[in-house]
Amino acid sequence: MTFQEMAVSAKPAAEVSIDRALVRELICAQASQWSGRTLTYLATGWDNEVYRLGDDLLVRLPRRALAEKIGHKERKWLPRLSSDSGLDVGAPVFIGEPSADYPFTFSICRYVPGISAATLGRRQRDAYAPAFTDYLSVVHGPAPEDAPRSEFRGCELQVVDQRTREQISQLPTTYRRGAQFIWEQSLEADAYGGPPRWLHGDPHPHNTIVTTGGGKAELSALVDFGDLCAGDPASDLGMLWMHFTEPVRDQELRRYAADRGTAMWLRARGWALRYAMLTAPLGTADPLGRIGLDTLNMLLKR
Repeated sequence: MTFQEMAVSAKPAAEVSIDRALVRELICAQASQWSGRTLTYLATGWDNEVYRLGDDLLVRLPRRALAEKIGHKERKWLPRLSSDSGLDVGAPVFIGEPSADYPFTFSICRYVPGISAATLGRRQRDAYAPAFTDYLSVVHGPAPEDAPRSEFRGCELQVVDQRTREQISQLPTTYRRGAQFIWEQSLEADAYGGPPRWLHGDPHPHNTIVTTGGGKAELSALVDFGDLCAGDPASDLGMLWMHFTEPVRDQELRRYAADRGTAMWLRARGWALRYAMLTAPLGTADPLGRIGLDTLNMLLKR
């Protein structure tokens, strides 16, 4: 199987049709204070359609039922994370209700100026590596006992073992042996034994907003906390393989106390493999797909 063949089912299908006219209708009916603002389509993610509303707001509309459940989780827990960490994590400023034409709750959030880090190369992304690691370190504070858990992020790797092996079996033949080796090593590493930590859950480059006005990339914010959960920090640290060159990545992992070869490092590399396999099938026309394939090549030294 090739990555092109895998790409057919990479992104979940939308369960509802969303266009600019519908979003305008929802704004006029429920948030008329912003009805005169310019409305511009911005992006389609796995879970949401995103529109820019004027200069400083975003409208996030679930494109499938699961995304609405994720939105409820964000609204419940982002204020707590903000309080615990002291960070502005982008809690919604307005919650919209379902209508006759649209079945889900939607949200309006503050717009973070900048560009997606997925549009940059690895060496350009290296510039914000210390700020990125520091941000994760702050997010990764102790989580309350009733914080949400996930079967896809922050859990013991054995929980996702079967699905990961299925993904490995679907890789092009030349990738399978190396991927299997990395995954086995991550499973053999000692499990996380510390207290559950808050996790962003999905801090990949496309959820990382940067500015480049000074000639180098500077971190503005991490966005989209839809996978927010509590668990093993290695889950978030695996994203460093997607962001940075190898020397900078290992430098930042050392600063986090996850030196090369340690259990934390090995588990993080296992998570990196999962993320790369999830995103590579998006295809090279998609910035995150290119990063996923590049990360697989980095992991497997291709």
